Amino acid sequence: MRAAARSAILISGFYGFGNIGDEAVLAGMVQSLRARLGSVPLIVLSADPGSTAAAYEVEAVDRTDLPAILVAMRRSRLLLSGGGSLLQDVTSARSAVYYLGLLRLAQIMGLRTMVYAAGLGPLRRPVIRSLVRRVLDRTDAVAVRDADSAALVRALGTRRGPILTADPAVLLSPAEGARAESLFRIVGADAPIIGVVVRPWGNSAFVEPLAEALLTVARRLGARVVVLPFHPALDLPVSRRLADASGGVLVEQPPQPAEALALIARMHVLVALRLHALIFAAAAGVPPVGLAYDPKVTALHRDLEIESPLPLDADAGALAEAIERAWESREALRPALLAGATRLRARAEAAVVEAVRLYGAV
Repeated sequence: MRAAARSAILISGFYGFGNIGDEAVLAGMVQSLRARLGSVPLIVLSADPGSTAAAYEVEAVDRTDLPAILVAMRRSRLLLSGGGSLLQDVTSARSAVYYLGLLRLAQIMGLRTMVYAAGLGPLRRPVIRSLVRRVLDRTDAVAVRDADSAALVRALGTRRGPILTADPAVLLSPAEGARAESLFRIVGADAPIIGVVVRPWGNSAFVEPLAEALLTVARRLGARVVVLPFHPALDLPVSRRLADASGGVLVEQPPQPAEALALIARMHVLVALRLHALIFAAAAGVPPVGLAYDPKVTALHRDLEIESPLPLDADAGALAEAIERAWESREALRPALLAGATRLRARAEAAVVEAVRLYGAV
């Protein structure tokens, strides 16, 4: 195939599964790449190619269809792997093997390759650590979203030093218009809002103390609890359980990432187990109260230079105190949060600049 025919950028990640956080990553990537590269063809590997193509006006290929992936690679000059927590083996080793396999296949087929604003680790299995090191040694750029991931890249002893960037979701703009307004009507505007985003984790024993804390604080402040599932296929049962126990409103109509960002911007405090909900809160200047189910939550709080997240086993009293503290300091916190989000956006642009450089360097 002639080199000139290789004009596309191929994007690999956890897309097409209905997870607002991962879709926000893709939306941020597409938005920022188009701002710099205009009409360059973008091909996304997705679990739901039709929805992905329609939502982002990109080409999309089934992420499990190897012949179609090979055709897409022959049309592409650069593979971007990320963002998100792709190279980890906590959920399973299969995830890391899949994304490493795509990187290596792209390298064999002559594409430039880049790990794009990813979170690395935890890597608990020696064989996975070895595979990550070997593939990253052949990768043209390794851009990671936090200092812990950068430290892991260095600890692996890879020849390619990490570029410290930030999650592409921080580049997203909030939605406007009728669809956003319909979501605002669901949550109401007649009371202050304590937003909550949870996910199943372990036996989800955090639900009862969190519900108790939310009920206490909402009554004391005259606030409304709004529970927003970020990945309805997984989060809806635990979200419904929490909404019922706390007397909250459950948003069952899954919004698009930009709509979720607009909705969170209307809140006064956000309590969350999901990283991208906390990123959205910071971007909107809304005080985030993170529950540290994963080191990436702690890393984000550190990047924002705000109070550390609570442990997942925090009791109702500690949870209520943290929510009230965020509420009472929300006006004072807002400038610091917006400044932190601005720093993250500047870091996120570093990944875009490197991707553009690699695209042009082929």
